[in-house]
Amino acid sequence: MPANLPPEYFEAERRFREAGSPAEKVAALKELIATVPKHKGTDKLRADLRRKLSRLKEEARKRKKTARTDLYTVEREGAAQLALVGFPNSGKSSLLGSLTKARPVIADYPISTVMPLSGMMPFEDIQFQLVDLPPIGNESTDGWVSGILRNADGLLIVLDLTEDPEVQAELILEQLSRWRMPLRGLEGGDRGKKGVVLAANKIDRPGSEEALERLREGFGDRFPLAAVSALRGDGLPELREMIFRVSEIIRVYTKEPGKEPDLDQPFILPSGSTVLRLAEMIHKDFTKKMKYTCLWGSSKFPGQRVQKDYILRDRDIVEFHL
Repeated sequence: MPANLPPEYFEAERRFREAGSPAEKVAALKELIATVPKHKGTDKLRADLRRKLSRLKEEARKRKKTARTDLYTVEREGAAQLALVGFPNSGKSSLLGSLTKARPVIADYPISTVMPLSGMMPFEDIQFQLVDLPPIGNESTDGWVSGILRNADGLLIVLDLTEDPEVQAELILEQLSRWRMPLRGLEGGDRGKKGVVLAANKIDRPGSEEALERLREGFGDRFPLAAVSALRGDGLPELREMIFRVSEIIRVYTKEPGKEPDLDQPFILPSGSTVLRLAEMIHKDFTKKMKYTCLWGSSKFPGQRVQKDYILRDRDIVEFHL
C-alpha cells in the first residue's frame, strides 16, 4: 500500500466495500479515487483504481440493460443468497416478511407469489439475502424458479406442519433431485453442494408437535431443522443461526498497526480461507508487500504472528504489516 494515504481514503474504501449494486460501487469508487493524493508513490494505486472503475462502469451498463429484459434475475446481495422453496400456503411469504423488511403479498389462496421477491435478513453484523419464489410444481414458473435455485448459495425449504410435512419434504427433495441439484446437509464439508435448512412452519397450530416429531424422525439427521411460527415469531433466532451455519462463511476483521480493529464491516470469506486469500481480497499488492501478519481470535495468544497459509476462523482480527 502506498504511503501517506489520508484517513478519508480508508473511510471511502469502507463505503466502497459496503456498496451493493455495480452502480453504487461506481459512485463509491469515484469518491475513493478522489481521496488518493497525487504523487509518485500513489501512481500505481490510482491506475489500479481507474481500471477497476472502468470495469465496474461496464458491468453497471450490462446490468442495466439486462434488467430491462430479464424479470427473473435476482441480483446477489449480502453475505449469501438463500432461496425459499415450498408448496402453496406453506408460509414462505410470511416467513420472508418476518425475517426481513420485505413486504410480500400474503394471502390464503395458493400461489400469491408470482415473481421473485428478495429481502435482507440481519444476523449480528452481516445480512443474508432471502428470495421468495412461486411454489414448485407449477409448469408455468418451474423453468425460471429452478434457475434461481441453481444460482442461489443455499436453500430454505419451508414446510407446513399442518399438512404432512414429511411428505412435503420428500416431494420437494425428489423435485430438486430431478433438477440435479446437489444438496449439503448436516454432513457439511462439500462447498460444491448447496446448503439446506428445513423451516417447519406453523408450530403455533394444533397438532403441529406430532407432525414435527414425524418430520424429525424422517429428516432430522439429514438437514438442520428449525420449528418456527412466521406469525408469532417462534424459533426465528434459531433459524437465523442455522442459516449462518449452513452458509459456511466466516467474518474476518482487519486493523491497522497501533489502532483499534474495524468491527463495523467484516470481510466475508468461505470457511477454510487463509490469510493469503484475505490479503488478495483487500488488494492484490498486499500479497507482494506483506512482511508479516498478526492475529487476534483463533491464535494461541493475542497478536500472534501467523503464516500466509494460516486458516482463519470466524471473528478473527488480522493486522497486516507491509
